[in-house]
Amino acid sequence: MTDNPKKRKQPSNNVFGPKRPRFTGRAAHNISASPTSSAYPNGEVNVSRFIRAHENEIKALESAMKCAKKGLMRRAFQDVPRDMRRRTAAHNPHRVPKRIRARTKREAMEDNVTVVKSKSGSGIGKGAKQWLRKEIIQKKKKARERRAKDDVEVTVTSDHGTEQGLQMNDISLSDPKKESAAPNVKRKKQVALAAPNKPPAKFRKRQVHKTWLPTHLFHTKRAHLTSPNEPLWRFAIPLSPAMKSYRLTHRAATLRGAVAWDMSYISTIGLHGTERSIEGLLKALHFAKGDSDEVWEERGKAKKWRAGLRAWEGWIHEREGNIPRKIAHVTVMWSARESVSKEKRKAFVRVHPSAFLQLWNEVVRASKVQKPTVAVEDLRFEIGSLEVIGPAATEALCSVLHPYPTRGDFSEDAPQSIWPTLASITDPRVMPANALLNFSIVDPRLRYPPRTAKMRPDDALQSQLMETLAYWPIDKSNTDSLIFSRDARLAAGRSLPSQKSINRRKSTAPPGEYPDPRSSDPQIPMLAYVSTSTNAWTVLLPWKCVAPVWRSLMFYPVSTGGNLRFGGLLERRQVNFERSVPYFPFDCPGTDAGWGWELQERVERENQWRRKPKGKRIEWTTINLGKGKKGEVGSPWACQWEMLLPKLNQGGETSGDTTAVTTATSPFLQLSSEAATTLILGHSPVDNYLASPYVFAAKITMIQRGVPTNCARVYRLPSNDPELRKKWLSLISTSKHSSPPAQDSEKRQNMNSKDVPRHIRNRALAASLLEPKQPHGGPPKAGDDQYPVVPDEPDLIGFVTSGNYNLAEGKPTAIANLVLQRVFGLKDTAHARRAFKKEDHVCIVREAGASLGRLGTWEVAMSEDKAAGEQPDGARAAVTLSPDALAGLTKDIVEDTLYNIIHSTVLSCHRSEKLVRMQSAATQAENVALSTLEPQPQAKGSSSQPAQPTAETAAAKYENGRVHLKGNPLKTTPEITCPHCKLPRLMHPIMGKGMQNPDLTKEYCMLYPWVQRQGHDVYGNPFPTDMAKSKKERELIKQQQKNAEKESVGTPGSQDTDMAGGEGSTQGKEIKLNTGGKPASYIPWHTCPNCKRSLLITRFAQHLEKCLGISGRQSSRNAMAKLAGQNGNGSGTGMGNTPLGSRMGTPAPGSQSDPIIKSKGKGVSPVKRLGDDDDEGENETPEKRKKKKSSYVKKADRLAKEGGGTLKVKIKANSQNKEHASKDSDRKASESTERSEGKRDRDDGDADGAPMKKKIKLSLGKGESTSVQNGSQESRSDAK
Repeated sequence: MTDNPKKRKQPSNNVFGPKRPRFTGRAAHNISASPTSSAYPNGEVNVSRFIRAHENEIKALESAMKCAKKGLMRRAFQDVPRDMRRRTAAHNPHRVPKRIRARTKREAMEDNVTVVKSKSGSGIGKGAKQWLRKEIIQKKKKARERRAKDDVEVTVTSDHGTEQGLQMNDISLSDPKKESAAPNVKRKKQVALAAPNKPPAKFRKRQVHKTWLPTHLFHTKRAHLTSPNEPLWRFAIPLSPAMKSYRLTHRAATLRGAVAWDMSYISTIGLHGTERSIEGLLKALHFAKGDSDEVWEERGKAKKWRAGLRAWEGWIHEREGNIPRKIAHVTVMWSARESVSKEKRKAFVRVHPSAFLQLWNEVVRASKVQKPTVAVEDLRFEIGSLEVIGPAATEALCSVLHPYPTRGDFSEDAPQSIWPTLASITDPRVMPANALLNFSIVDPRLRYPPRTAKMRPDDALQSQLMETLAYWPIDKSNTDSLIFSRDARLAAGRSLPSQKSINRRKSTAPPGEYPDPRSSDPQIPMLAYVSTSTNAWTVLLPWKCVAPVWRSLMFYPVSTGGNLRFGGLLERRQVNFERSVPYFPFDCPGTDAGWGWELQERVERENQWRRKPKGKRIEWTTINLGKGKKGEVGSPWACQWEMLLPKLNQGGETSGDTTAVTTATSPFLQLSSEAATTLILGHSPVDNYLASPYVFAAKITMIQRGVPTNCARVYRLPSNDPELRKKWLSLISTSKHSSPPAQDSEKRQNMNSKDVPRHIRNRALAASLLEPKQPHGGPPKAGDDQYPVVPDEPDLIGFVTSGNYNLAEGKPTAIANLVLQRVFGLKDTAHARRAFKKEDHVCIVREAGASLGRLGTWEVAMSEDKAAGEQPDGARAAVTLSPDALAGLTKDIVEDTLYNIIHSTVLSCHRSEKLVRMQSAATQAENVALSTLEPQPQAKGSSSQPAQPTAETAAAKYENGRVHLKGNPLKTTPEITCPHCKLPRLMHPIMGKGMQNPDLTKEYCMLYPWVQRQGHDVYGNPFPTDMAKSKKERELIKQQQKNAEKESVGTPGSQDTDMAGGEGSTQGKEIKLNTGGKPASYIPWHTCPNCKRSLLITRFAQHLEKCLGISGRQSSRNAMAKLAGQNGNGSGTGMGNTPLGSRMGTPAPGSQSDPIIKSKGKGVSPVKRLGDDDDEGENETPEKRKKKKSSYVKKADRLAKEGGGTLKVKIKANSQNKEHASKDSDRKASESTERSEGKRDRDDGDADGAPMKKKIKLSLGKGESTSVQNGSQESRSDAK
């Protein structure tokens, strides 16, 4: 037998050699030794220093030993991930992960394993087209060599001088062959469709009939994509993640986290021209026709939309036709107005790719009619977009999209400054509807991996955020977005650095920090807004910049845990389905795009049915529909709307058209949700709509069991069979009260168990007794002979387009399209004009291929163009409550709220009272134990242990320092004892409402119950009275209190207080308790901010007017003096004329010559100031006024100078005796009695802190006077 060369090579001899070394001396295992100078200082051996010096070497040696041991025991194929392992462990070294690829190759070489390089790894691949790929690779190689040669010829210069080099450059640049080969560049047509960007050579063959999204490489191994041979709208679109994601998507989109989609397949049409022409184009296409808000108004949201501050979502129609047909649901955005003089503006129209071609043709035709014309651009492959929905959507976007730094700081109203503050928003609906945010961002790869946003729960920040959302200052400072500029978009895509250069910059950055920004970093334009139709963030970016932003979003760590999820087309439909909002084009068969999708789905369902074996197929002809009817109604694979088209027979009767319509144009017209609602409510006539075939979207909620699916048939209640109609209506009442038997029995078993509390068992028993009795056999179940059959074909009103179990509502729901003529009925015009009843909203849903029907109710579905603030979300979406139901719901909510409030209040009071009683019982037991403890004599040499105190009361037992409660403390402890002061507490207030006279022989705790008495606060202190009592009244009250204290015996340390509780026999009764309050005559006092004096509040206003000089005679005199100074001689210094109305005396002759003598003259009023004093007084401040001494001299002093003898004794008063010397004895007496102990009067000294001098007048003989100044220890007297 010959040896196979592909098998493992045999060794050269049969002698087994030594064991091969697993680790041959590689540099990675060479341990570097540190110098030993620090280990042996001064020649001494120190063990601790030796270990510290060689710590790194010891650790490296231990790790190397572990690695060597592990390397001998573990092979490289054992480290391969589980999903990449193979049964024989014969791994291809070229296909294992990079981290173990070198190790695998080395082990293969050591084991003499022949490694054959696959042809697919060489770039040629496998298959019949291998020669073609090889030929292409050779052509590319020759082209690269040729380009490199040309570059060398152009850049070569001579060593002898520059002349020869210039001649060579001229020759290479002026090659006649190249000039002749240059083709003539034709001007690009304005309305030409854009071509996709040229993909790289290795991916070019895979994008012949389709285009990859910017994030295609991310989705390839993580999601199910469309078939390579059957792209969707010429794009390779991800349909759904590879793992199960239905429930995870619901949780991430509504509860925690977020879901992101790459929506770059949404087409964008650019409009460029004058504002008037663009408006004319949109009006010609009936944009937003029928919306509740008028789009062309000059106020409100419409004005902001045309200013480039908002986006508008609405339906766009065909230009021609008596009844304009809806094309698609689009979003229109204007560029901001740069200046008033610049007339031309730009606008974007974003539309679904299924309706792009139809809308493109309509826009091109309408643009040519406008004068001046509007330039139309196809921007499908220049602008990409992302969509993020969920509570963490705003947080993730604010953390990933960082504004591009500029030289100067951003203003407070700029979008760059407000953007980071929006990170704490969890519900995007609080944002202004469709508000645009446009600014440039940095490359997200420079800040990869992203970090979690720091959100501080600060009340100030939250209030600031609410103010920002309310006023939205961006509307005042918004500028034009660079994404409207083609140059900015192309520059951002071309200037993106390679990942290698970014990694190089990140490696040079300090650990844990991002690389520093550079001026050469790309400036990526961005436009973001919150869509009202989806409640999701939509971000517009240049096509090539979508992938970097997407990668950062996918790996962003959410603050609540985990990362963002990505979704596909099915998840996008699921989110709209759970909100009960129809999704274009799948739920809009009245449009050409929706009709095309239906035709495509018909073929797909039929092919899927034919691929099944015959034994597993559904035989449509054998389906029993009851009453001898067999076979499916219409095509079983389709929502055959053609059957519902009215067709007149020769006799004038209407019948359905059963012929299939295969044209691309829909035979129906799509009716908006607003128009359908008005028709259902009877607010508008129906005749105009019944003349044309209309369909409208409706939400179906199942009453019975069963989950509706796509293509399910929707019937109304039978109109020709009253008995069958009654049978179906009888199921409505029974289905509301009926529940599955298994659940009922399980609930009863759970309720009867001993673990269930008694009050819950009583409640369940009462509910079972009040439950209405069921009929003898109960309602007929599905499949019984008595179960009603489905109605006939004339009662068929529509088909289900989207149906499943709705996780948001917790029950099966569906979105169906109903034919308006079938819902109202063509024959009965009176029925068509009246409003609908509850029975008219009942429908019967039967799945395709099933023979049984299920009851349900239908309502008009919410429209996509309705504002987010006007429509609810989640389980409340598309639900219209009647007034009776709303009243009942409101009543239940109010009752539940009051019950919860009362329950929580009672529970908290009961718990607090029980805790207080428990503490009281423990305190009483401890007091009894300590009182019974006898002191032991301290005899010398006695070794006896002190006795442990024990005591027992009716409520507790005290033993070994621990208290054990006995029974319920609410019953065993009638009295509450304070745990701090060990005194009993009062159980009732001592005055006011609910007062009771306590036992005055006991001493109580100072913590009294709150008081409820008119004119008093909760502590029993009276409110301030209007007028203060006089000195005699206060002395009389004091004397009465002293007498009462001598006569009665109260609690030690108590204070007399008025204890009158109000009415009856308690009026005027006094109880001596230390309440800690203030007497009834208490009046608060306040400090003057000017002179710093403390006055009663009853006298404070009067004092403040005088102190500030804003009232009284002095203020009027000062004002008149200033007026006289200004109007007298024009200089402001004259006092010659007496002003009108002044009470000053006429100046004496010659008084103006000597102002100093005049100011001190006899008989002159103190208010007669000179011009200098007036000028100085005009600019004086309260501090200056305080320092300046008054020139006023009392009349008695002036008389004394003339003839009388008076001794003036000036004494420097110290701070201790200051309060005993006052000018106003009454005021000081009243203040001293009212102030608390320790309060002293404020020192009113000079500015330098010296005390004020006091004057004492003594009568002496005529002609003699003595002035005595008494200081600290010396005095001096002078006789005058």
